Amino acid sequence: MDQETQSVVDMLNADLFGEHEAIVYYLTHAWTVARQYGREVIEIAYDEMRHFKWLGHTIAQLGGVPDLKTPEIGPVSTLQSALKKDIDVEIQAIEQYDQHIDAIRQDSIKALLRRINADEFDHLRQFREMLDQSHGEPQTIARPDAEVQHVARTLQATVGIEYQQMMVYLMRMFMEDHTRQMGLDMEERSIDEMRHMGWIGKSMGKMGLQAQFPHVESDDIVEGEKREAALYQDVRQWAQQSMPSLVPTIDRIMAHEDYHLAT
Repeated sequence: MDQETQSVVDMLNADLFGEHEAIVYYLTHAWTVARQYGREVIEIAYDEMRHFKWLGHTIAQLGGVPDLKTPEIGPVSTLQSALKKDIDVEIQAIEQYDQHIDAIRQDSIKALLRRINADEFDHLRQFREMLDQSHGEPQTIARPDAEVQHVARTLQATVGIEYQQMMVYLMRMFMEDHTRQMGLDMEERSIDEMRHMGWIGKSMGKMGLQAQFPHVESDDIVEGEKREAALYQDVRQWAQQSMPSLVPTIDRIMAHEDYHLAT
């Protein structure tokens, strides 16, 4: 790879990390203190996921390797502080994309970054409107009751595994050749893991808990999915007695994971 291409890959990887950071911030906020705007915030997170996909493919096409390192996400305790953080993330993204558009010479990549930046400007508008509507009134997170501590740890473990599985599937999607196959491809499997993570994250948010995103250190998908199955069985047993409304969600996730293991 020549020096100019490497420079472009480095810039796109910085953009990829920014999108990754936005995704985990927005999902965390939508599941916890910003639940009253949950649908709108998750829709914005979906846009960032599409940006993440486009950037990852572009990096791979240039001969680079997408950098999927996990962002460090600090806790937030009020709706207003979450929205202010989201606004800061969008402002930083817009400024960085502007810099990279000026620095990159390839017209196709410049056009892609302009397309992404158009979304970021609208996200900034939406977050500012949410902040104006909130009137600065804090929405605190309720502390979890003692009896949910065990299941909280188990739920957090499932979030961690779902996140790791999602990132491994994404890396495979970016780096492997795309061929026609029966059933779900790696992208669709990653989307499954992201949806599972969202369903569990929302349940944790209702308990006053904030999910954490672990560092991805292993690409052992099969072993990860076996650990998932055992964890979800434990959660299901608890939910049958203490939170029956969670059982259908757990059953749906377990059916998805059974498919992943079988194919």
